[in-house]
Amino acid sequence: MTFSEKVWQEAAGVIASIHAHPFNQGLMKGTLARQPFAYYIEQDSIYLQAFARCHALVAARVPPKHLKAFLGYSEASLIAEQEVVHAFFKDLFKFEATGQLTPATISYTSYLLQASALEPVEVAVAALLPCFWVYMDVGHAIAKQTSEDNPYAKWIETYSGEEFAVAVQSIIDICDELAENTTETMRVAMADAFYKSTCLEWHFWNDAY
Repeated sequence: MTFSEKVWQEAAGVIASIHAHPFNQGLMKGTLARQPFAYYIEQDSIYLQAFARCHALVAARVPPKHLKAFLGYSEASLIAEQEVVHAFFKDLFKFEATGQLTPATISYTSYLLQASALEPVEVAVAALLPCFWVYMDVGHAIAKQTSEDNPYAKWIETYSGEEFAVAVQSIIDICDELAENTTETMRVAMADAFYKSTCLEWHFWNDAY
């Protein structure tokens, strides 16, 4: 069993709760109210600013053999996120920004920035991994059950798309190789970071709902 398979299995209960959350069930059915989605999109745009800084911090420390793949993953995944934010937040739904920074966003971004700047790079990569991996998993699950006229189709298409999946697989592969070539103590720390970030993913959606 690879490191990524192990930590995904360990976080399976949290991931199942994310899938079953009313926010994501509403996305799947197209019945999610505009207000919580607007709230979510604004917080996501704020989160992405910190997330991009985290990637820059990690890119400066990742082993040279992984740098090209890591930068490619960062570019592809962040562009996908920005397209969703732009399409929904600025164009399609004409949401108005509130300028508020919510507790869930503060918690998640603070943890990721701390891990990216101060923890070993192996732990930092493990902390960053759940965000887009969980999104991809949720996107694929929703895409299998939703209808073509879903008002949130752009969100679903982005996170269930092949290009996004390729980017996510590249960071999974990097994390697995880092875990394989480090100590058991470090792997435990990496697994803990993965689990914490997965929990913070749930809190981020729950806060919006």
